Amino acid sequence: MGQKPLVSDWYGELLDDGFVARRLTSLTDYQMLNGCLSEVQARDEGELWLLCDAQTRLSERIALAEATRRRP
Repeated sequence: MGQKPLVSDWYGELLDDGFVARRLTSLTDYQMLNGCLSEVQARDEGELWLLCDAQTRLSERIALAEATRRRP
C-alpha cells in the first residue's frame, strides 16, 4: 500500500500489524472535543476506508453544529 490517498483528506499506510490513516487537514478544537479523530487504525484496507469515511462524515456534521452554534 505504501502511502496513498484513501478518502478525501486522508492518507493511509501499511503497518506491521495492519493499516493507519491520518488526516491531511486540521480539526477544530470543537470537532476534537466532540469525537473526531486525526488518525484511525484498522486490520485491512476495507475497514480503514470505512473508518475514514465515517470520520469524514462525522467531522462534517460536527463542523455544521459548530457553525450553527456561532449564529446570533
